[in-house]
Order: sequence, then structure tokens, then C-alpha cells
Amino acid sequence: MPDGPAAAIEADTSLDQTYARAWVEGAAAMRAGTCQPDTPPAEGDPRWGLSVVIGIDGEVRDRLATDLAAMRALCPDRHLVYLPEHLHCTVRSLEGYQDRVPAEQVDHYVEQLSTATADLPPLRLRVDGLGGSPGGVFALGYPTASLHTLRARLHEAACRTGPLSVAGSDARRVRNTAHVSMVVFGEPIRPEPRLADHVAERRDTTYGTVDVTALSLVRYRWADGTVRMRRLARIPMAR
Repeated sequence: MPDGPAAAIEADTSLDQTYARAWVEGAAAMRAGTCQPDTPPAEGDPRWGLSVVIGIDGEVRDRLATDLAAMRALCPDRHLVYLPEHLHCTVRSLEGYQDRVPAEQVDHYVEQLSTATADLPPLRLRVDGLGGSPGGVFALGYPTASLHTLRARLHEAACRTGPLSVAGSDARRVRNTAHVSMVVFGEPIRPEPRLADHVAERRDTTYGTVDVTALSLVRYRWADGTVRMRRLARIPMAR
């Protein structure tokens, strides 16, 4: 992954290649039973923290929900399969995992996001096909250039202020993909050939385009053996 805004923007021209490489590794891991499970987050973990995301809604979510149900039936009680209402594309991880997110932290990022999106051109996300990696299964997202601009602005703001509490997983990078996570692998790990077949059959499925009218500031919470996502704030996009 690149470490700066310019590198991330340039990398987007090879999204197809990035997704294809990830799938070669992911398919092999699923069939061999060598996937990389995620562990539950704990206080101070850079993963699963306070994040800004694009929610997936409308017909795109409905179409993906059909695949979620199929994948849940293929690997019950082993992996985290997202609920349809939790489907999202992460713009940036802002802070790492915290047992409690202070109100002043939410206010800080709402103001930062409002500034970063004030003059942003329309943002859209085309969702076209399924893929995966050794860590899980995802839908392939292809964004308009506005996502790169937004990520660059948030990265620059983070470089100026630093994290307010716990450094998130994006502290030193700008994301260069726009995937929509659907399954995160957990224990026990075993061969998943039917899951690999399901993804392979949908590599060229068109799910549609999301017109982004707002961003969500969300936090994650580990409870009852799964990760739950809760929206803390909604940031409208300028039209």
C-alpha cells in the first residue's frame, strides 16, 4: 500500500490488477484452508476503530444481501458475515479501537469531514463483481476521483493534528482500494471450496452504483461474538 496521497491516486489506475492479485491469493487460501483469521479487537488496537465510511444502500445493498445470505449458509458460525445494513466502503480509519469514544472526538472529526467535503465534486461508487483475499470476501468498488481527493485531504489533516487517542490502521497510509467487505475470516480456519466457487461465479456480476449523499462516522463494538457497527454522526455531502 502507498504511504502518501499522490501514490494512492496513481495506484487507482490499476484497481483491476490489485483486485485480481488479491483474488489469486484469496482463492488459493480458501481452497487450501490457509486463510488469515481476524481476532477480536481490544482497546488500543489499530483495527476496527473510529472510521468514516460510505454506506451501501438501495438496490446495490439489496443485490449484495442475496450473496450475503448465500455465504452465511456456506460458512455458518465460523466467520463474520456482515449484515446488509452494515455494508460499507471505508474512506479512512481515523482512530484505533476504543472501549469508549469521547464526544469531543466525534465533534472534532465531524468538523474535519465537513471542511473536507465542502467543495467536493459528486462522489459515486460503482460495485462490480465479487473478490477476496486471504482475509475475507469483498465486493469490488470503483470510485470517482472525489474519493481520492477526500482521502488525500483527510490524510493531510491527520498529518497536521495526529490521532486524538489511538492511532488507526490508516495513520501512515492512504487507502488505494474501494472494496465493500462482506466476510471477515475467523476461527476455525478450514478449506472453503464452496465459498471460493461462489465468489468465482460472481466475479463479473454487476451490482450497480451508489450515489453518495452523505458520509457516516462510525465506531465498531465487539459484543456477543461478533463486531457491530454503530453510526455516531452523519455528514451530508455538498450538492
